[in-house]
Amino acid sequence: MTFSYRALMGFLMSFFLAITMSAFSPVVSGAPFEPMGFAVGVAVGTILGTVILAAFPLIPLSMKYALRCGAPEGSAGWFLLKDVLLCTVLVFVISFVLTWMVTGMDALFVNRLLAPMPLMWAICYVVAVQVEPLCMAIAGKILRVPLPGAPEAAVQDATGREQA
Repeated sequence: MTFSYRALMGFLMSFFLAITMSAFSPVVSGAPFEPMGFAVGVAVGTILGTVILAAFPLIPLSMKYALRCGAPEGSAGWFLLKDVLLCTVLVFVISFVLTWMVTGMDALFVNRLLAPMPLMWAICYVVAVQVEPLCMAIAGKILRVPLPGAPEAAVQDATGREQA
């Protein structure tokens, strides 16, 4: 997986997860929704997630994690399992930074960070499972690379028959 693919996938996935987290975080925490907070959350979450996914091979590690769990590459289980690691890291890091930015660091910081985490993770996981195929398709089209987990294209001869 090339750096450009990881960076573009990082941007796309982070954008959707940042929108999700910025929209649902006030709801889960019982705070009022503020448009400025939403905009800042989307911007910071997208930038932070893009940097994380471009700098660290989290997407390839997520794919290896799904394989280690016994899911064959390209199967439904593989697509579901590979988002577990990805969501866990991104939701924790983005939540940490946004909670610190909005509320500051004090004695109740850990409580404000961890209390909504299970519900936020579940919401973001559902969104990630739904948007990741779209992000992979967009990144594949822009960079002209095959999709990870897609079956290999068969080589055909001049008559249109598959070659061995």
